[in-house]
Amino acid sequence: MMEEFEDVDALPAQDLSQCKTCKRWFFPKVLEKHANICQKTATKRRKTFDSSRQRAEGTEISTLKPIKPKLQSSAASQKAEPPKKPSNWRKKHEDFIATIRAAKAATQAVKDGGPLPPPPPPSYDPDYIQCPYCQRRFNENAADRHIKFCQEQAARMPIKNKLGDAKKPPSRTQEMGWRERGEDMQQRSTGRDWNP
Repeated sequence: MMEEFEDVDALPAQDLSQCKTCKRWFFPKVLEKHANICQKTATKRRKTFDSSRQRAEGTEISTLKPIKPKLQSSAASQKAEPPKKPSNWRKKHEDFIATIRAAKAATQAVKDGGPLPPPPPPSYDPDYIQCPYCQRRFNENAADRHIKFCQEQAARMPIKNKLGDAKKPPSRTQEMGWRERGEDMQQRSTGRDWNP
């Protein structure tokens, strides 16, 4: 079997012809058949293989989670993609460098025994979305889920946590001074008539 392959170098090169489409070399008899097939495959666009679709066929996954429809062409898939946001790598890099420098300064202050320097100001990632209810920040997907949840929680919570609202009136013990509270406690402990 191996002897057949060893004689391949001994074949005459002048008998081979080149395919016009793929530029490969074939015997003239084989080239006739290859040229037709090569022409068809060169013009036909090959579909992208979706392994998740194939795995989901015939299982419960296809009923629980709907399978995404196949896109007709690559141009349609490019249009469906959301536009990419401009990168803010420079700001992230500068924040990282500032954090490293602050950490080095704190380490040096601890070694020297001096007072610690003030911490660097907090940096916020501009890609994150701030929740209007709790002021925390989340990426887009998490923000969508969280804001709905936080909105429901804020609707259930009493009004006391909202900014700008009037404070709850002070309780009776808060209204009294320390002397009055002491007299009140004496009345309770001695058993005299006590009027709350």
